[in-house]
Amino acid sequence: MKILGQLVLLVCCSLTLPAQSDLPAMKRITSRHTPAHVALKKFMHGVNIANYLEVPPSQHWSVPHSVVDLQEIRAQGFDHIRVPVGWQYYAGPAPDFKISDDIFARADAIVTNATALGLNVIVNIHDFFALNTNPAASTPEFLAIWRQVAAHYAALPAVVLSDSLDQQKGGMRMRSLGGHQRQGCIAFELLNEPRQAATTTVLNPIYAKAIREIRQFTPRATIFVGTSKFNSPDELPHLRLPDDDDNLIVTLHCYDPLYFTHQGADWVAPDYTKVTGVQFPGPPKTPLMPDPKLGLSQDALHRINQYNTQPTANNPSSPRAFLSKIQRARAWSEEYGRPIHFGEFGAYTTADQESRAHYYAAMVQAMEAAGFGWASWDWKSGFNYWDTKNQRPLPGMREAFFPANAQKAAP
Repeated sequence: MKILGQLVLLVCCSLTLPAQSDLPAMKRITSRHTPAHVALKKFMHGVNIANYLEVPPSQHWSVPHSVVDLQEIRAQGFDHIRVPVGWQYYAGPAPDFKISDDIFARADAIVTNATALGLNVIVNIHDFFALNTNPAASTPEFLAIWRQVAAHYAALPAVVLSDSLDQQKGGMRMRSLGGHQRQGCIAFELLNEPRQAATTTVLNPIYAKAIREIRQFTPRATIFVGTSKFNSPDELPHLRLPDDDDNLIVTLHCYDPLYFTHQGADWVAPDYTKVTGVQFPGPPKTPLMPDPKLGLSQDALHRINQYNTQPTANNPSSPRAFLSKIQRARAWSEEYGRPIHFGEFGAYTTADQESRAHYYAAMVQAMEAAGFGWASWDWKSGFNYWDTKNQRPLPGMREAFFPANAQKAAP
């Protein structure tokens, strides 16, 4: 797509630093060889193990992932996985908030098998809703969870797998896959998509406390720290990272354009996600005519009109929708010397597959042009990379994510 190449130049050449907050200035790191910069090289091409360990135990929409999934992820060319975990659902009462052995065993089955395969792993706390609504009251539990998770996985970088099926080491249940592959490493992501009362400004001191807790057990582990408003790049001016820690990676999310990526998703509030048939990039050859019975707002109707009529360079369903956010993130990263990883982006499988492949190709190209690592949402849970029925990538996905590898594999 010629237009994509032209638009990606915006990321590389038109850097505009986001307007700064009135918070105290954050230290600028001049070196681009810090532990965090080195670590980012291990977290460049990832995928989320989604809708699994983060699902509340009282609900029944979990999508199990197996060792076979991890093997396929590695074979496709991904270098890491992001593992969302709802630790808070398995925490006991105050003051200890002891995490159950059950969730540790389930998480270990993913984490240790992945690292045995040479995949690097990001483990987070996912959707801690109580912290979103009352950060002060939930901070003790948040810190207690991180103390336990950090202690549990502290030995992982030094673990040597044997050929036994199960063994206990460092508090973890190890499941060896045999062989002598390079072992992956583990990193921690403090909190997925904070919002509401958990503003970036409110979270800054809470994050600093959590980082100190983790450092007691894993002094050199890489820690991913995200902004509020669902990890929005627009919140970067409000983020303040500890000046004395050079092993922090900033994690952001982007699902723009939402009315393409989330079309047909009934859990999303904006009414224009009711409309399906949106292609990427626009405009469509045949104008999209939504059913009047949907009762769409004037804003949604205006967006659809723009989608139907605007050329690709200005179309709301095109790379234009997300390039400005990637541009702002890159400007902030350049200014403060902090590496960036986009931990979520994706398009729901309601969209036509050709458009999905175009979208992923555009996102990956833009993020890599900016020097960012990324982890797609997701492997096989609604925003699929993997075709579970036919046990192969969905059409166009491998070419979108790994164009160089796909070309080499072509006959």
